[in-house]
Amino acid sequence: NKNFFNDLFALDLANNHFGDVSHAKKIISQFSKIIKKYKIKSKIKFQFRDLDTFIHKNFLNSNEKYVRRFIDTKLSDSQFQYVVKFIKKNKILTSCTPFDENSVSKIEKMKFDIIKIASVSATDFNLHERAVKNNLPKIISTGGVKILDIDKIVSFYKKKNQTFALMHCISIYPTENKDLQINFIKNLVNRYRDVPIGWSTHENPEDFRPSTLAYSCGARLIEKHIGIDSKK
Repeated sequence: NKNFFNDLFALDLANNHFGDVSHAKKIISQFSKIIKKYKIKSKIKFQFRDLDTFIHKNFLNSNEKYVRRFIDTKLSDSQFQYVVKFIKKNKILTSCTPFDENSVSKIEKMKFDIIKIASVSATDFNLHERAVKNNLPKIISTGGVKILDIDKIVSFYKKKNQTFALMHCISIYPTENKDLQINFIKNLVNRYRDVPIGWSTHENPEDFRPSTLAYSCGARLIEKHIGIDSKK
């Protein structure tokens, strides 16, 4: 049902919980108030990495900033389950990005509502093959992906009878306005007429024009990273 994605706001919590359950709950509570006040159709998204296999053992103790970010913000499965239940209690949809096949199993076990495939994994068909073993709706980001590869992704998900959407994405953090390529959304809308198209980027959060332009080009779901200020 392609209408499932219409006007859906994906709020990506990623690792912005700092590995701290109470901080995660604070973020969810604050955004829950906004969602309820304006009756926004929303999902809150996490990212799962099977860190034992995801990070090469030679780098476990390195100061590489991404390695440190993932290790230092790690939550246990039971902590994640607790936070997921908290989101559901607030009547918000739940979503998660798996970066490996083991993480898909964890998503199924925790009963998330939606799976999001990140741009970096968009051509990882081992991951796609594992992801389609369930009937959860899928959202696939396309940052840096060639159009012929997007064709393959669309063909694959249609053959597997999946409910799915594509996100136009620029994989630069943050992205300057001159690099947003918003017009490309029209290409996606025209090329994949029966596939919902969305907008997932990393523009300046103070600037509302890019999302407005994305919507006018045909994007019907929007993803933003969320967080709140803290002493950290």
